[in-house]
Amino acid sequence: MKDQDLFINELIQLFPSLKEEFLDEDYRDSITFQMGRFKRFIQQAIAKNDLNAFDVMVDFLTKNLPLVDKRVQNAVYLSFLGKLDFSENPDLKKRLGQHLGEAYTDIENYNNSPRNNRGTE
Repeated sequence: MKDQDLFINELIQLFPSLKEEFLDEDYRDSITFQMGRFKRFIQQAIAKNDLNAFDVMVDFLTKNLPLVDKRVQNAVYLSFLGKLDFSENPDLKKRLGQHLGEAYTDIENYNNSPRNNRGTE
């Protein structure tokens, strides 16, 4: 089982520009904050159609999600994957692969379900 530190260190090896923020004292201990920052980084890749960065992310998460604990998995799903916006580049959603694609669709369906739109009536 990979712990949060190993998971983040491997992510930094793939995306070195994230190192300073991921290891900042305000982010270092919070996988939720780290995944929020990773979301902003990948959101820029989506906007720029940076297929390399996007595909590296998909490959990394596909290989590593089964190896991390539930807390890290939940942060990846809810603070990262569930927050991605493909409206600028909808074709990239197809590149998520089966597992991440299904997870994204499940989260999107849950977020858009009527029971989660309380207060909008």
